[in-house]
Amino acid sequence: MRRLDPVVLISVVICTVDREEMARKTVDSVLGQSLDSETGMEIVVVDNSGGESAHPWVSAHPAFGEKLRYVHERAAGISHARNAGIAAARGAYVAFIDDDEVAKPDWLKNLYRAMIEHDADVATGPVFPVFEDRETLGWDPEPFIFSTHKAMPTGHRVQFARGGNVMFRPDRCFDVAPPFDPELGLSGGEDTQLIYRLHLQGRKIIWVADAVVHEFWPNAKAMLPAFLHRKLISARNSTYVHIVNDRNPLIATLRIGAKALVQLAIFAPLAALSAPFGRQPSARFRMHVMSALGKITYWKRARYYGGAGEAGA
Repeated sequence: MRRLDPVVLISVVICTVDREEMARKTVDSVLGQSLDSETGMEIVVVDNSGGESAHPWVSAHPAFGEKLRYVHERAAGISHARNAGIAAARGAYVAFIDDDEVAKPDWLKNLYRAMIEHDADVATGPVFPVFEDRETLGWDPEPFIFSTHKAMPTGHRVQFARGGNVMFRPDRCFDVAPPFDPELGLSGGEDTQLIYRLHLQGRKIIWVADAVVHEFWPNAKAMLPAFLHRKLISARNSTYVHIVNDRNPLIATLRIGAKALVQLAIFAPLAALSAPFGRQPSARFRMHVMSALGKITYWKRARYYGGAGEAGA
């Protein structure tokens, strides 16, 4: 059972695995939040490495013991790490940010304010990429990241949220123990599963347009093949979540599969024909192809988990 601390209003959970340099920046960005002086905040760093690799730098941080706490979760998997963070968190609100992200100074304030103003159970905001070397990409992946979400006003209700930028009201959201499904800890999709389940239960999940975090994309991650693979993974995860939560999984499988085949029939030829006209139009059509393939092969879910910030992508 979670133990609330009346002094702590918001707990921020950062799950990490062997990413000290980036995780330090994440911690510092959260410590630099422009919260009101009476708004108590704590950071819980959950180390999901086998050897407590984050303990030396966390315990040596100037904020350790006051606003910064350390938790070690030996069981591998982002679900285990997230659940350990929830169990340790003492705030009435719990936010998550990934260990390769940096929050804007008003991130927490905007999430919390929107939660109160809209009486929401969950709030989520944009995760914008920061590229290591944008000049070498040769294409712009940003239009593919948010689609319609990017234009949504604050307070607009959504069905999904990313685990790297989200705030919960635990008293309304964590009625199932453990909240994040351990079965999805190594394949990803644990955040999609939880939040979609909350949506089906009638919980209010809102978009907060000005609650912005930035995610670091090294060159290897920003290359088109890696981005397409990421789309395949996310399509598999979201399809799995839709099917297992449907009242008739077989009908849902057939319905989604039929739509995916139509999508594939339309966009596979367009992807091939558009290649001579530049990488941007080709990338757009290839994204649709990977989305269709992910839906068709949703059952072929592997162990993608390679770090706490990657599993929920």
